[in-house]
Amino acid sequence: MDDLYPITALKEPNFFQRLFKLTPKENAIIEINNLLGSKPLYSIGIEDIASIAMRYNVDLHRKYNSRLVELYQRYLQRCLSDNSLSEDELNALNSLKHLLALSDPEVTELHNNLASDIYRKSYDEAISDGKFEKSKEALIDSLQQNIMLPEEIARKISDESRNHFMDSQLRKIVADRRVSPEEWGEFTQIARNLNVTVQFDDATKQQLEKFKLYWLIEKGELPVLEANINLPKSEKCYLTTEADWLENRTVTQRINYGGPALRIKIMKGVYYRAGSVAVQRITSEILQEIDHGTLYITNKRIIFTGNRKNSNIQLSRVLSVTPYSDGVGIEKDSGKSPVLRVSDNADILAMILGRVINDLQPD
Repeated sequence: MDDLYPITALKEPNFFQRLFKLTPKENAIIEINNLLGSKPLYSIGIEDIASIAMRYNVDLHRKYNSRLVELYQRYLQRCLSDNSLSEDELNALNSLKHLLALSDPEVTELHNNLASDIYRKSYDEAISDGKFEKSKEALIDSLQQNIMLPEEIARKISDESRNHFMDSQLRKIVADRRVSPEEWGEFTQIARNLNVTVQFDDATKQQLEKFKLYWLIEKGELPVLEANINLPKSEKCYLTTEADWLENRTVTQRINYGGPALRIKIMKGVYYRAGSVAVQRITSEILQEIDHGTLYITNKRIIFTGNRKNSNIQLSRVLSVTPYSDGVGIEKDSGKSPVLRVSDNADILAMILGRVINDLQPD
């Protein structure tokens, strides 16, 4: 096993060790490594290991237990390299365990960790195409038995691998924030293939439904809604929501007075001012809420039924739509251009407006 345990030179003592005629205790582990690399495993006895420990006056398990485990791990990795454990290999591993005086829990944990890595990698490869046919399942079951991985651990790895794969598929289809019917159909088919019950929290469900709607708005046929207002037969309603109608209004912030003047006292508390008075108004435009009501988007108009009055804008008169986080700005070809504010789904409002306006354009 010289390739597994290459012969290593012993460490030279440092200054203080030479001064007190001490040898580096780490050489005990090096000598055990060299022993395993120079002699057949079955020719090495427990007394050989004990002799090395005595010569260096060291408690191997107290001081170098992790190094002993590492020596065992090397041999176990060699045995598992072909994804199976033969009877001869099991016997050899048992002998090495006794030589190094390792406990059953230590060896079991080490074996389960290494076997789990092999099983997980093979399982991930088996389901990488989103399928898990009977033939693949048989190979995976055979692997579990060959590497002696406990059923409970194998089942846990199986669940984790399949759920992780579904998570990666979900991230893939929502990467562009659009989910087409074909993408969703493929996702659900993979879940059936892998026997995974996909569950989402409320926030994820809402996000998925929004991404499906995004795709539908951009590339599919817009869902037609029932509107509680009278529309011509040729006019279809695609969105209805509560909204605020806002417009820019000019307001005066303050008035400045100026110009030459002469101030003459007539009597106590009464003055006469002579001269002209120059008035300067300081004004600005602010966005003011004009009305609150219900907004409808159809294939022809933007309709607003407010508490004060009703308004509608022909889509053909809309020059541009500016999306905001809480609404949209409508730029008309003439007249006042409103801002429509909504409490939620401003993104849906902007997208539907963009779609219906674009549909009016000639091909």
